[in-house]
Amino acid sequence: MMNVECKVTNKSIMWLEPNVNVNMNIANATLCNPCVSFIGNGIEQLLNVILKGGIVGGCSELCSKAFPDKKSEEQICNMLCDAVGVYSFINLVQKYSGYLDPIYFCETVRACPVHDGGSAQLDSITITPQSGPVGTTFEIQGLFTILNQTSTGELLINVKPPHSNDFGDAMIDTGFAPGKYGVKFNLKASPTEAESFEPGNYEVTLMGCDGECGSKLPHTATLFEGKANFTITSA
Repeated sequence: MMNVECKVTNKSIMWLEPNVNVNMNIANATLCNPCVSFIGNGIEQLLNVILKGGIVGGCSELCSKAFPDKKSEEQICNMLCDAVGVYSFINLVQKYSGYLDPIYFCETVRACPVHDGGSAQLDSITITPQSGPVGTTFEIQGLFTILNQTSTGELLINVKPPHSNDFGDAMIDTGFAPGKYGVKFNLKASPTEAESFEPGNYEVTLMGCDGECGSKLPHTATLFEGKANFTITSA
């Protein structure tokens, strides 16, 4: 996932259309987001302990050695490890340490729900205002329809400036039941060391994916993709 360095704010603001609910009747769905965050940040500590060898006390020993001063991380580690067994957990960490897709890893340890065959369509993507000077907050709004239950995945936003490197962010979801949904991203065009927000046209891409967008691993697919533009004007 991309780090937007605070350029995109309120990325997790999501609202539901009337009479539509996210399907939460899935085992372990509440562990999914903590798992994705934990694996994205804690894989190196786990790998360091595993490479040293000598894990004979099971999940408890592995997790306490990897996170000696972080009780919450140790607790999440134990839950994930216990779900598949210590040797399977170690094998997964070693197997995916080179190319880590946190969503797929968490699906494999049964922390994130899987529903293959999901489908969706993007109904609209709008940006308000269409143009403004540096310092303007642009509201990016997407409306989409879920046709078939989706898997754990992400809503991803990517911004392409006129000349500098792309930036963006992603929001993890545990799957959507059929219905209509909306998502908002607020982007404040305040210059930073990484992005100056020079005048010009900015292309915004909104994607909805099963799994991590762009991944080639199982249970991944692009559900929808759409583009819109806004303009930074000269002072």
